[in-house]
Amino acid sequence: MGFLNKLAIAGVIVVILSSVVGFWGFWKFITYKLTSSVNLAPDTDIRKAWEKAPIAIDFKVYIFNITNPWEVHNGSKPVLQEIGPFAFFEWKEKVNVVDHNGNDTVSFNMKNTWIFNPEGSGGLTMDEIVVVPHMAMLGLVYIVEKRKPGSLRVVNNALPALYNSPETVFLTTSVRDLLFDGNVINCTSTEFAPSALCSAIRAQSASLHKVSDDIFKFSLFGVKNGTPEAGTFNVKRGTENYKDVGRVLLYNHEPQLYVWDGSQCNKLEGTDSTVFPALLSPQDDIDDIVSFSPDLCRSLGAKYQYSTEYQGFSAYSYTASLGDMANNPAEHCFCPTADTCLKKGALDLTECLESPIIVTLPHFYDTDPSYLETVEGLHPRGELHQIFLIFEPITGTPLSARKRLQFNIHLHAVKKVKIMINLPDALLPIFWVEEGVDLDQKFLDILDKSLFRPLRWVFGGRWVFLTLGLLMIATSFVIRYAMRNNLMPTYFDHEPAPTRRKTPSPAQVMDLSPSSTKY
Repeated sequence: MGFLNKLAIAGVIVVILSSVVGFWGFWKFITYKLTSSVNLAPDTDIRKAWEKAPIAIDFKVYIFNITNPWEVHNGSKPVLQEIGPFAFFEWKEKVNVVDHNGNDTVSFNMKNTWIFNPEGSGGLTMDEIVVVPHMAMLGLVYIVEKRKPGSLRVVNNALPALYNSPETVFLTTSVRDLLFDGNVINCTSTEFAPSALCSAIRAQSASLHKVSDDIFKFSLFGVKNGTPEAGTFNVKRGTENYKDVGRVLLYNHEPQLYVWDGSQCNKLEGTDSTVFPALLSPQDDIDDIVSFSPDLCRSLGAKYQYSTEYQGFSAYSYTASLGDMANNPAEHCFCPTADTCLKKGALDLTECLESPIIVTLPHFYDTDPSYLETVEGLHPRGELHQIFLIFEPITGTPLSARKRLQFNIHLHAVKKVKIMINLPDALLPIFWVEEGVDLDQKFLDILDKSLFRPLRWVFGGRWVFLTLGLLMIATSFVIRYAMRNNLMPTYFDHEPAPTRRKTPSPAQVMDLSPSSTKY
């Protein structure tokens, strides 16, 4: 019976060890390693990849060509033709990086560099000619209309000199000039009206190409391309608390924004959008994927939708929207004024960008249907136009993501400006952009080899050892049962068989009688 006792005890030990180590101990070890290593401490691999992205982001631009500009000039509904994608490699880098050990933070400026990708552009070259709203001209008029309406007649008199005697508010230009090289703003005139406006233009020249003291060019991305942005981030490194990694504390040395009419909307929440905490938990609202975007002057949260799989990895899918400031009290502070709110899915960036731009999702996806009725040529589709992120939840690694935003201008008539008297009322799309990333097989293999392959070995091994332990215990009890019920030979217990007494023969009995005894 000693062997069976030892077998049962060994089985119990194997079961306990495999359960403790496989189901609790190893996971605790992995959690400890992740929470202590997924941070922005100096001279680590994660820090190096955070400072300079090891792969380029796919950046695509789609432009809305206005096919009936003269009809729109006279009050007709705009008819749009989407042209794109114009594809680019976007390289993200952080510069002017300074660590602050006292409060576990690091400060930096962002720098984005775009390089044209002809193969991803499907034959487009950026030499295509498009007709789009003249953003510099319309922006100037609408800002003055909002802030100094009494100066609109001065603006009307200045437009011919500034913009080469335009006949409409629509600009015919190449895509290259629109995106990067720029279109001219002429400040050479000495007349009162253009001179007065050029004083304001020179004050905002940081957002323009400066050709000379009197000639400027306006483009969408040219000034930003390869140039560090002015806004300075200060974020937590996460060495003290892994949940804090990348969390924005200060922007431009301020703990909040001063853009919106309400403290809730001015909060700096979430990360810098280039790093996210590990160990995501979709059951907890505090683990929404939140990041701060200077281009929107707000933090934007993505909510968990469902569990999925990406290239063999278990993952969580998140989506984001621009909210509904008119019907959500928490977002009411995003309204342009206390009494005027945009409808669902639209955000006014006038105070953020100093330009009358309204941002939505592309093709007015997930936006109030009334906006779609003001133009023709848009076809919203979730798979093409929503914002989504797919995260590996253990490491917080984005496996696949698409950030999509459309930039629009509220086109409307201005009676004091001659070329804008008959314009229709429409939320007019100008262009939309998509930033996307899909981790290629090389990085997926690194992630699998460094973390998930060991996890599979351990998680598989724990079941093997647990099964082995249970089999050892079961074997011990089965043998005991069989022995007690005489179902198998007892030598299984390794004890010697009892010696039988030999029965004497009749002859031997006779020999032992008294008459045969010799004296």
